[in-house]
This record gives sequence, C-alpha cells and structure tokens, in this order.
Amino acid sequence: LTKYLAVNTKELYDEFFGPTDGDNDRYSGTSGYITNDYFHDYSNKYTKKMTPEEMVRLRKQRVKEAREALGSAAMEEDEDDDGFDKEGYLEDSGGRRKNKDRSRRNRKQKSRDEEGFTTKERLKEGCSPLKWHSYHFPNCNEIHEIDLRAVVRDPRDSFIRQTTSAAASDDSNANASTSFPWGFVSNGLWRDVFSCDPRGEVTSSVESPISPMPPVVLKIMKREHNYDQRNFQRHRRDALVMERLSSSHHLVPIYGYCANTVLTQAISHTLDDVIYARENERKMKWNPRNGYQTKPPLESWMGKDENGELLATRETELGRINLALGVFRGLMDLHEGDGATDMEWLPVVHADLQAKQYLVDSDTGKVYLNDFNRCRFIGKKDSQIPDASNVTLATNADTNDATHIQSCPIYIPTAPGYSRSPEEYNGAPLTEKVDIYSAGNILYGIITGNKPFNGERGRHIKEDIQSGKPPKVDAAIRDADGTVDAELSRLLDRVYEADPEKRASAKEVVVALEQLLEKVLAKIEDWGEESIESINEENM
Repeated sequence: LTKYLAVNTKELYDEFFGPTDGDNDRYSGTSGYITNDYFHDYSNKYTKKMTPEEMVRLRKQRVKEAREALGSAAMEEDEDDDGFDKEGYLEDSGGRRKNKDRSRRNRKQKSRDEEGFTTKERLKEGCSPLKWHSYHFPNCNEIHEIDLRAVVRDPRDSFIRQTTSAAASDDSNANASTSFPWGFVSNGLWRDVFSCDPRGEVTSSVESPISPMPPVVLKIMKREHNYDQRNFQRHRRDALVMERLSSSHHLVPIYGYCANTVLTQAISHTLDDVIYARENERKMKWNPRNGYQTKPPLESWMGKDENGELLATRETELGRINLALGVFRGLMDLHEGDGATDMEWLPVVHADLQAKQYLVDSDTGKVYLNDFNRCRFIGKKDSQIPDASNVTLATNADTNDATHIQSCPIYIPTAPGYSRSPEEYNGAPLTEKVDIYSAGNILYGIITGNKPFNGERGRHIKEDIQSGKPPKVDAAIRDADGTVDAELSRLLDRVYEADPEKRASAKEVVVALEQLLEKVLAKIEDWGEESIESINEENM
C-alpha cells in the first residue's frame, strides 16, 4: 500500500521535494520510499525536510487517493482518521474493527456454532440440514493468481469509463461498457468490489475512447469486519448457492471463491439504475472518483433491440413485465431449484432482497439475482408429519426419485432495513415467503417508478408493515381495467399478503407474469406495434 501511494502521488512529491541540483528530473516512484520521519529518495536527489503541516497535508492527500483506488482496503473509513498513529506510524487493525464493548462481542462469538449462528438462529431439535448444505468448493489458486497490482493499476483505469460523446449521442451501439470502471468499482455494507481481467482476455488500446467491459469482479470483505467463523460461513453459503445453481440463467455466474472473497461475472448495472433511472438523472449523488454528480441517462448506456427499443426499461408495458419476470425467475430458481441439480432441494432464503441486489446486463437486458451472503438454508424435518402445509417436492440424490420432504422454519434475530416482511419485524418463524414480500417492494417500483412509502423510513413505516398495511398503488393505476398495470397491481396484492401461508410463491408469480406476457404479445400481433406504443404513452 505504501509503495502504491508513493507511486501515485508524484505531483505532491515534486511540490515538497524539488530537485536540489536544479535539473528537471522528477520522482519516478521506482526508487522512492516512505519513512516515518521524512519522505526521501535513496538516490539522494531530494533533501528538503518536510514541516509537520506539510506531512499532514501529504498524508491526507494520499489517503484520499488510496480510498478512491482501493476502497476500504486503503485506510479506516473515519474521515478524521488519516491512517497514522500519533508517532507517525501506519495503524494496522489486522482486519478487525475497534470495539469498545469487547466483552459483549466475545461472549456473542463464543455462543456461535460452526456455522456462525447464535443459539436463536440454529435449526431447532428435530430438524436437519440437507446434505449439500455443508459443501465447500474453494478454488483459492484462481483467486491468489490474480495480480492485485494490475487490478488497481491497470493501464485501462485512465478510461474511468464514464459516458463518452459516442454514448451520449443517439448511437445505438453505446451501452454500459462506457460507464463501468476498471479497478475499484464501489462497496456495500460487507464488501469492496474490484473489476479485473485475471487471464488477460480483454484487449484494448489506450487510444480508444471507450474502455472494454471487464470480464469479472472481485468481491473482498471489507477490512473493518471480523475474520471469524460467522463471516467465513456467510461467504461460503454465498459461493455455494451460485455453484449449486450454476445452470440457472437468472443468477450471477461464479468463477472463483476463497474464504471471504468471491470472483463473479461483471455485469454493468443494478436494477435500481433501471427502475429509478429518471430520478437518478436528477439527483446528485456522491461518487468516490468524481464527487457529487448525477447518473447518465438510461438511453446512453442501455442497449437497444433491432427496433431501437431499450432492452430493459419500466417505461413500456412489455418492459415492466420483463423486469418483473427477471425478478421472480431468479427468485423461483433460488426457492425451487434450477431443475438440473441432482439432489434434494429446499428453498434457499435470500433474506436481503432489494432492487440493488439484482444486476442488469445492458448488452442483453437480462436480469440476474446477486449477493447471497445473508442467505439462509432451510432444513428438513427428521420425522414427517402427514398433511402438513410446509411440504416440498424434492429429488432424492441417491435414488433420483421425487419425494416429499417437510421443511423447518428459520429464525433471523434481526431485521434491519425497510424492505422486510411483517413476520420478520414480528420476530416470527420464517420461510422463503419473506423473499416474496421483499420482492413486492421491487414490483411496486416497477409499476409506479417510485420507492415504497416514497422512500420514507422510520418506526411508523415498520409499524404499518407489521400491521399488514403495505404501500398502495395509486387508484388511477389499479382501477384502469384491461391494462398491464392493473394486472400487475392485482398480482402485487398477492405478493403483499400479510399471511405468509396465503402469499403467492415465486413460481405462481412467474406463471401469472408469463400468461400476462403472452396476452400482451398477442395484442401486439393483432393490433400492430403503433397501437401498443400509443397504449404505453397513455399508461405512463
């Protein structure tokens, strides 16, 4: 890290260490080294001693640049912490966040089992995991062979991949590959994301105005999180879900996994970027590379079909249906299995479903479900109860026969965020139906273009959800009989059902959406595209 910082701050170096012999030589970064008292070069070209104020200025500038390139791997996230202790030495938290209440944390750690679960989260007596739930398929060599220096110092990082003049024009070939950065991309609550090309599959020229799309992203757990069994199991389950469902066309493909790091396909945008595109075009948001800025228009990065229509959009009836299908098809594979796996299957609960957990490929318009590091595996009853409601048809891995197995509920002690179901907020036993309710919030956005409860958060929102009062679609949309949005609104009612046993399943929603899609396509064939376009304009 110190070498990286030295190499990338040569302008500041020149400012504080002018050559003593008056020549035009400049600090190259290859022979410069950082000490705790001075910054100097072993070739003795620079002899000027820095003042304490200059040291502070230089350090803070380097910390800022490192954060832009390396995410949380660079320094502590506290803006007031420049990463150095009072003696001037780099602080090292060893990947652990400082915690004033160490005794409480230690007690909680000791109460966790080998899966990292607390007593409340564990499967109850009489329930057992499926055989594959304990599988573990790391391929650490694939991860370790990635040259992280190339990830953060790739010559293509100069592109920064913002919208170019070609993308801003009406050129239908302009797509998301003009706006996806190389190197550090972003981070969420748990992980830093870096795009890279481990095997050198992509070729490009520095003269090219557009950088090619990187093939993969490397997700590394942020340094402030504990390197413990709980987080190790989180990422094992995350990788295992993608591995088990690798034949699914609706989940992000995985290429590598080791400990708290995964390597997956790079996909250009989130579903948030599509659903709330117009809002994002108006709202200024902080970007670590460029400060506050708005996002580029949807038309500048989303691909188009042969008729010039956007591949993914909520601004047409067909677009809204296809986005909804993308959401629930991925969820159906997660709950039902992909149909190609020769093993017993019970639903996997995503447990953190939001629009930003779906990715959209701007070259194809396809929607992919992503991020399973909070997921839970549903176990099975050791003794089956006749006529029970929670029964799933599963394939036995040994006999390949279809059998019925009864599932056990799961328990998640905390329900952070606003995208939760009534039973989660009430602390009740949970099933995969929590994902259906959360997916309803995404469907609400697809229908209306607005966030549930207008994006409000707080105790009163939680209380409304607990009491079975979901966000409502405007009456003008719901009551417009014969329209796609009226049909989607009725489907939303089934998804927002407060009683999880009465709530629609992902498969039921997919069937209903496919029927609606067939009806709209038949209407297009009968009436012609111009009539459908006029209907779309009336419904917007």
